[in-house]
Amino acid sequence: MKRFKFKLNNNNLYVILITAFALVVAVEAFFLFNGDTFSIKDKHNDALLNKYATNIVKLCSEERYRPSCYDREIPKLMDDISMEDAFKVTRIIQGQDSSYPYCHVLGHALSAREVKKDPSKWKEVVARVPSGVCSNGGIHGAFQERFRVEFFTPEEVEKIKPELFDVCEKRGVWNPTGLEQGSCYHALGHLTMYLTRADIKLSLKLCNEIAKKQNGKDFSQLCYDGAFMQIFQPLEPEDFDLISGKEVKSDQLLSFCKKFNDKERSSCWSEGWPLFFQEIMTPSGLVKYCSNSLLQHQEHSERCYLGLFYVVAAQMKLDVNRMNSFCSALPSPRDAECFAASASRMIETDYGNIVSAVKFCTEANNINNQQACYGNLVRYSTYNLHAGSPQFNTLCNALPVDWKNKCLKQVVL
Repeated sequence: MKRFKFKLNNNNLYVILITAFALVVAVEAFFLFNGDTFSIKDKHNDALLNKYATNIVKLCSEERYRPSCYDREIPKLMDDISMEDAFKVTRIIQGQDSSYPYCHVLGHALSAREVKKDPSKWKEVVARVPSGVCSNGGIHGAFQERFRVEFFTPEEVEKIKPELFDVCEKRGVWNPTGLEQGSCYHALGHLTMYLTRADIKLSLKLCNEIAKKQNGKDFSQLCYDGAFMQIFQPLEPEDFDLISGKEVKSDQLLSFCKKFNDKERSSCWSEGWPLFFQEIMTPSGLVKYCSNSLLQHQEHSERCYLGLFYVVAAQMKLDVNRMNSFCSALPSPRDAECFAASASRMIETDYGNIVSAVKFCTEANNINNQQACYGNLVRYSTYNLHAGSPQFNTLCNALPVDWKNKCLKQVVL
């Protein structure tokens, strides 16, 4: 099988060896010394990562579009630092440059580069990718790099399938949040398109085989989303090559999506938004798009709204003033849903946005929208975050008292 020439161009572990002392009285000194060593090394590492970040910000300051420069330059650091540290540098840069809140493509690049070191460890990379940064792009990149080939035969696909059944499930040290698991199954959808050489019907069939679990959980629609997204949002040269000759134009979207049934059709339409980008970036245009008669069931229309509110927030680079204006211009109850989804999107994109997301809810244009926004953050707090984690506690404690108490009660004592 041939491999694409993938252009994206990777875990250094600190090991402290300390001599054990024979005398019992030396044990306390050992732990003190061990802690100090970590402290010194951590400070040294932080200083080094800050230096890398400052140098890249300076390098990219002259660029017309700085995010593209960051996407290009940060992966180069992995010649000298770990994938995890490269994500840390990304966070530092985001703190220095507000133009770079959304780094999903970079997440692809960093994990892909790590998988290239040893493709057999791709599942470990999926588990190692830091949460709450780059909108979980790292999970996607690990999948696609492991299976980025020019074609697979049907026999090869059958051999690969057993590798995929548990990759998005809890295993080893990986205990994914609902968000991480959902992102993983979405990435599987992208992957099916590579496995089938962009045969969408075969890809959807694979989603049904891999993402519907015996325990009753059904992640198939998240997988469908990823498969259709591969058609409508190619990112890299290989992606464009993959769908060459299978592109769908805006005047073809309706007839194309009609070929599919129920949830598949819903995913097709929701993921086809790039063909109507200008329209969905206006409140009236978004309402019209998600009110299309193609979406036969209310739940599919609701899913369209949720997905596009997430899209709009990302396209606005999480600019709270622009998001507030957009949501406020929507009719009820879509305005409340927009505020709620936008705040959740802020947290899903980066856990560093937790306090800002709560503030965004507080600044909603009326009390009903504020309450809907707070309620959504509480409802999804145990989906986006591990209950009881530092990030979870930060979110709960940032909420107004009544919502704070509801949030904290979710922790199982």
